[in-house]
Amino acid sequence: MNFNRINKLINDFMLNDPFFSRNNNFFNDYAKKTYRSDDGSFVFTVITNKGEIEEEVDEILNLKYQLDLAVDKQDFEKAVELRDKIKNLEKNKEELDSLKLELNECIKTQDFEAAIKLRDKINSLK
Repeated sequence: MNFNRINKLINDFMLNDPFFSRNNNFFNDYAKKTYRSDDGSFVFTVITNKGEIEEEVDEILNLKYQLDLAVDKQDFEKAVELRDKIKNLEKNKEELDSLKLELNECIKTQDFEAAIKLRDKINSLK
């Protein structure tokens, strides 16, 4: 039995099991993200507690996966680009977190002009 088949069985079980179907909050507390290789030969799914892993960590995980693929394909130009993106995210993590909090506050107060400036600043740090 391959990994994708096992993953499908687990997902089917969770969706059809009475415990999980009764506890809708279970699915609200978790996020599911699927990563697929460019050629589709490799797929993996990560299920995380929404409070445990933030978007940056998820993005770094995805970039590291893409970096591994680029190295395997010996696409070193892309590997260098991905490596630099990972370093920028890790280096600027605290500032990005602070800016994202400010961005969320601007969105809540509907200060969209400030939100646009913050969004652009966040994108420039990535």
